[in-house]
Amino acid sequence: MRSVLISFLAFAACAVAQSTQAPAQPSTPPATTPTVANPERPQNQMPPDKKAPPPQPGQADQSTQSAIKGEAEPNRHLAGGTNIRATLDTPLSTRTAKVGDRFTATVAQPVHDASGAIVVPVGAKVNGQISETENTNLASAIKGMGHLDLRFTDIQLPDGADMPLSATLLSVHNINAPRPAKPDPLAAVAVNATSFGRPIKGLAVGNSAGGGYVLSTTGKQVDLPAETGLLLRVDRDTPLPSSSH
Repeated sequence: MRSVLISFLAFAACAVAQSTQAPAQPSTPPATTPTVANPERPQNQMPPDKKAPPPQPGQADQSTQSAIKGEAEPNRHLAGGTNIRATLDTPLSTRTAKVGDRFTATVAQPVHDASGAIVVPVGAKVNGQISETENTNLASAIKGMGHLDLRFTDIQLPDGADMPLSATLLSVHNINAPRPAKPDPLAAVAVNATSFGRPIKGLAVGNSAGGGYVLSTTGKQVDLPAETGLLLRVDRDTPLPSSSH
């Protein structure tokens, strides 16, 4: 009986020793679903509930800038050599006019630029002033002859804008005189006089840059009635005021 008890105790001790020496089995982690990237969604894509940042200054689209530049209106101007036909608003006479007196004339026909656009419309005002020649040779040549020295200073457009003007006086016309059935070819040379009335008889015009002088060929007085036609030639290219573009 005693030998059986000793064998049982030895067997139990051996079983306990084996259980303590057996390595612990690792616990199996729970299965997880791997993350798969969405190939249709680009990297660093902004979330749908956020807005893209505004463009920085200077980063405007180049094509837009080019379109804006392409749509800019070119500078318009009154070209040198262009003719202006205007009529005096009030009479001018050597009997009453003094150096420094101002006068106005109304543009009678529209003035166009090279593209055909009107740059000076009918009704614009040509402003001028009675002057006196500073050329001593000219002053000596016309001494004793009735004359009016006219200078043109600017054009006032119907919208109120002012444009400086340097123009030469080419001729003076009686636009109310009846036109002859057979136009005088000499009167129409260079100035197309038949479309603006005939040149006034008894007067001659001396051309000078910025204006001109009207001489009497029959006496000592020069009388230019109201509505006398003035044919002017613009001396140089003159930009139009910005408000009239």
